[in-house]
Amino acid sequence: MGKMEEWEAKHVNWSGTIHVFLGLGIAWLLSLIWQGYSLISLVLGIVCLVAGIAGLIYSMFAKA
Repeated sequence: MGKMEEWEAKHVNWSGTIHVFLGLGIAWLLSLIWQGYSLISLVLGIVCLVAGIAGLIYSMFAKA
């Protein structure tokens, strides 16, 4: 994890954006509990989670 943390420290905006995507994805999926099934919330939640996870994987393999 050291390389990933070092890369994200140099690219703070990237790190912040990815964590916002992860948070939004979790929030939209959790909102399904309160509002019932909603296709829009489900799709947005999955898209944001996939984008966030892809961003984290990218930072693990990115060359500084």
